[in-house]
Amino acid sequence: MGGECCRDVVCEGCPVLLVLDERRRFLFRVERGRVQGSDRGVVRHDDLVGLRYGSWVRLSSGALALVLQPRLVDYMERGLRRRSQVIYPKDHGLILMLLDLKPGARVLEIGVGSGYTTIVLAQAVGATGRVYSYEVRSDMLETARKNLETVGLLDRVELKHRDARLGVDEEGLDAAVVDMPDPWAVLPVLHRALRPGAGAVFFLPAVNQVSRLLSAMDLRGGWAETRVYEVLLREYEPRGDALRPKTTMIAHTGYLVYARRVEERPAQVGDRNRG
Repeated sequence: MGGECCRDVVCEGCPVLLVLDERRRFLFRVERGRVQGSDRGVVRHDDLVGLRYGSWVRLSSGALALVLQPRLVDYMERGLRRRSQVIYPKDHGLILMLLDLKPGARVLEIGVGSGYTTIVLAQAVGATGRVYSYEVRSDMLETARKNLETVGLLDRVELKHRDARLGVDEEGLDAAVVDMPDPWAVLPVLHRALRPGAGAVFFLPAVNQVSRLLSAMDLRGGWAETRVYEVLLREYEPRGDALRPKTTMIAHTGYLVYARRVEERPAQVGDRNRG
């Protein structure tokens, strides 16, 4: 099968998302001799080998299941370890757009947690880019390492067990993502690490943290193009005969503060502003 293996055709060792319905979704790697169970029957892994992604397979009960190649969001929902509250995909999308990340970019991450954002950044920067991730908790760092290994992106990331408030090793970076309770404490570190004009996104769960961060940026200077966002996501029932919003939605998860690192404004120009 050559280059089709794990891209178009399921081989042993390939990841599979097996979908029976909206609730019954199973993510696993194919291993000969094993079976995947469910309350609707089982499927043998051997029966999946050689199938093309997008095909249907029949379970032991006769029920049909769809065989798909997992997306990154599927791993986040079903296939990764989680030791802490994580940033949601709805926020990740805006983060990537604000930072304008491209293959080859070098990105600083402060606050790794379970590594969900690390994974999103690593995929965005591509094989030629690099993510430098700082985390104070060793248990979180180990969880992030295992999650990165699961999705095959560990080689794009340097995980560092260190308090970024004390400084980071890198300079001239293209972007930064900060997820910590007191991001104002790393503003001097970010200013040294980022190249002029580079963007930074801060994720904060509470509005009083946003207010304190904005005040610290004003006081210190060196930041411009500041924006504050809250992303709300409402999903709809995908039925042509009864299209309506789902009864639950992902509402507030956190605030995103975006700003660009610039040179300090000359005093004679006047008061600093955030825009």
